[in-house]
Amino acid sequence: MTRALPILALCLAALAGPAAALLAAPPRAGEPVLVILAPGADADSLLAAAGARPIGPLTAPMAVLATGEGADLATRLVAAGAWAVRDGAAMARLCGY
Repeated sequence: MTRALPILALCLAALAGPAAALLAAPPRAGEPVLVILAPGADADSLLAAAGARPIGPLTAPMAVLATGEGADLATRLVAAGAWAVRDGAAMARLCGY
């Protein structure tokens, strides 16, 4: 039993590393973005204020995939109230799409 904990920790670290690297990827111009929102934030209003639009049929409680024009999309989204903006294509790859 004393060996199981270090082995489990090592396995989790091996799996978490690639996921963290993908989620930390900065957004690329012209690609979908993952917009991280504050709890209870109105995603549609935030996206509209930044000149972006949601993609996909669903949103998560604190995130939405979006697209928009311009290389400064991520900056506009953060200025509109997003907590963070990440590479949406990387997130899709992580989910198997």
